[in-house]
Amino acid sequence: MHHHTLTRFRLTGAALIVLLSALLLVSTAAGLAPQATPTGTSVLASSYTPPATPPVVPIPPRVDLLEDADHIVNILVIGSDTTGETPGRTDTLILVSINREAGSVAMWHVPRDLFVYIPDYTMERINVAFEVGYYRGYPGGGYGLLKETFLYNFGIEVDFYAHVNFYSFQRLVEELGGLVISVDCAIQDWRLQDGADPTLGDSYELFTLPVGRHRLTPDLALWYVRSRFSSNDLDRGRRQMDVLRAMWLQARELGLLSQVTELWPALTEAVTTDMTMVDALELVPLALSLDPGDVARYGGREGVHFRRTFTPGDGRDVLLPNRDALLPLLRDFLTPPTSNRVQRQGATVEVVDAAWYGLGFDVVAADRLAWEGFRVTPTGPGGEVRRELTVIYDYTGWSKGNPVTDLQAILRVDDAHVIRQPDPNRAVDFRVEIGTAYNTCIYTALPNAPPPDPPELP
Repeated sequence: MHHHTLTRFRLTGAALIVLLSALLLVSTAAGLAPQATPTGTSVLASSYTPPATPPVVPIPPRVDLLEDADHIVNILVIGSDTTGETPGRTDTLILVSINREAGSVAMWHVPRDLFVYIPDYTMERINVAFEVGYYRGYPGGGYGLLKETFLYNFGIEVDFYAHVNFYSFQRLVEELGGLVISVDCAIQDWRLQDGADPTLGDSYELFTLPVGRHRLTPDLALWYVRSRFSSNDLDRGRRQMDVLRAMWLQARELGLLSQVTELWPALTEAVTTDMTMVDALELVPLALSLDPGDVARYGGREGVHFRRTFTPGDGRDVLLPNRDALLPLLRDFLTPPTSNRVQRQGATVEVVDAAWYGLGFDVVAADRLAWEGFRVTPTGPGGEVRRELTVIYDYTGWSKGNPVTDLQAILRVDDAHVIRQPDPNRAVDFRVEIGTAYNTCIYTALPNAPPPDPPELP
């Protein structure tokens, strides 16, 4: 294959990985007739072989199927901790659910340390299910056992999968020209210095990626999706979902979503998936028109949806699902957008960068708000306005159902910094001026490390 063709393939491959993983579109939204949910390769076993030795914690009962609707399609995005051909552990598991009737998309990050029953095996971390299925010759291989594991523990039938490893991910980022992403929570971890010997301890430096808009190299992008030093696995899952969305947006901006038919054979050499080219072609129209606010993300919280514990005997640090809280979360994940989210989608918001750091805080905040369903327009620097604390202007005059309270909660703005100026002739419903103290971290927070002081105003 000629180099030019390879480059075009890898670029389109980056777009389609996200198409297959984060932003798959429903046929009805694309103007096509709805189809029945495809039959996956899950082995719907009625019973399983008991473990050879008693598991360290009791095996929970099977979860009843949470949905059985033809208009819902679930796709599992898999990332392995390998660079070669060995199966490795699936340290990235993100389930994408598409509701054909509602035209909605949602993502759920599954913690790698979630301790679940792996059918025909034992209680174990979910990230080893693929490896167990691969080496044990489970029907459907590693993918078959992963699908059955999701069905047993979460009551969710997986219809398709898309699988990449570290090497594939870095190549895709390279051919995209770097990953352009909004970092809304500073992250710090040890990182190999450029050109240094990875076997030497002094080859690593403590590196901080600050809040802002960044273009990440392949190595830095992989560092970003793997890091846990200053955060945890749940926060890492949030970043991984950010990366999926960022790759989709970047590929769309570069015009890379129109070459599916030509490049599909080459794509499937790098991305392992059980989707067909016909399946992918049905997904292209919405991927071209979908607003970021149409995509929701779900994670879960330790102490609420998951309980950290140490396994008896061997003392492994794992997360046990709290089904009383997790299953309602998954039902929300599988259903159309809530009324609150629909209400947010009806509001218009403009965001300006009043921090004067030159780091694109307006785009960072807009991307954060889009996750909650807001339709947001970043407008760049705020002219002569400089702020330390973020300010929200409310032009609506709405009393009931005013989403300004949601804006406040997401951006952490108190009532004193909400300015109400009802305007029946308004161009937008809300104006947000982002200050230097911007911080919307969900799990952990490092102090913002600002660049040099901005220039004096004329």
